Amino acid sequence: MKRHSWFRLLCLGATLTCAPAANAQAAPFAVEVRYLGKALNASQQATVREAAARVSALIASPFQPVTLELPANSCDSNLPRIRERVQQFFVFVRVLDLGEDKYAEAAPCELQDGSYLPIYGVIDLNSTVLPDLPKIDLLDTMIHEMLHALGVGTLWEADYRVSLSGDSDDKNLITKVNGKYYYTGAKGLAAYRNLGGKVGAGIPLDADAGHWAGGAVCSEILSGDAGDYTGRVNPVSPLTLGALEDLGYRVNRAAGNRYTLPLNGCPAGSDEEEEAAEAEAAANSVFFASCAAARAAGAAPIRRGQPGYRAAMDGDGDGVACE
Repeated sequence: MKRHSWFRLLCLGATLTCAPAANAQAAPFAVEVRYLGKALNASQQATVREAAARVSALIASPFQPVTLELPANSCDSNLPRIRERVQQFFVFVRVLDLGEDKYAEAAPCELQDGSYLPIYGVIDLNSTVLPDLPKIDLLDTMIHEMLHALGVGTLWEADYRVSLSGDSDDKNLITKVNGKYYYTGAKGLAAYRNLGGKVGAGIPLDADAGHWAGGAVCSEILSGDAGDYTGRVNPVSPLTLGALEDLGYRVNRAAGNRYTLPLNGCPAGSDEEEEAAEAEAAANSVFFASCAAARAAGAAPIRRGQPGYRAAMDGDGDGVACE
């Protein structure tokens, strides 16, 4: 069974109207979750909220409010009519039967004029596997799919970069060489080089052109089939942060995760490699949105390398956060 999938659905047509308000004030970025249909249980919803908080923390650029007037099913079947002033990015989350070959799929829907950044998206979770999906794997899945809904891996080709008014910026962030896809966005390439990667045609991608090639990055949040569940939340590396920047977002690098590019291939499971993976997993497995949240959980102070430590919470840079 494939770890993740995604679909590309963008609404285009005369049924869509958009009217930006004059002198609109941009709001801080946050991912809002709207459930449709079959409900997730309380534990699953808490995991989805954690994923939304983690992804929200990655984005430093504000969301530009926009008015949408959309008929039902404008982005995909069984979606409601949207007639509102959208103040923050949101995703519809549905539980559907997706068959036997995927855990989830996601896509952005409408794109802002000018920036070509998504206004909202859709995430579908597979009802056949969701009941048996451990919390850590659901968290990993939701972070991955929310990034797809934001455009990572789904808005890398000009054909899909069409705004509300029907304009396109003709931006292509991938290329195909000898039957293989490569990522060519400048920020992503710079991150790849900084990690020690050798850039030829670009960063290797999976055959779907929407994920980092598993053999090149191993277990990263946007890796494809070779990034199957590892019992931990796979890291949001500088590669994925660079891809967000290439789309036009400003990012909070301190909210990313420790990551080492596997220059000699994916780990085979030696004791040293397992210890390194466990240390990385510990650092990435716990997330506190703020020092207040860390203190409320009884986790403060947090030293560098301990679960929940983030440089953004270490104001004086001494390696101890939330003192």
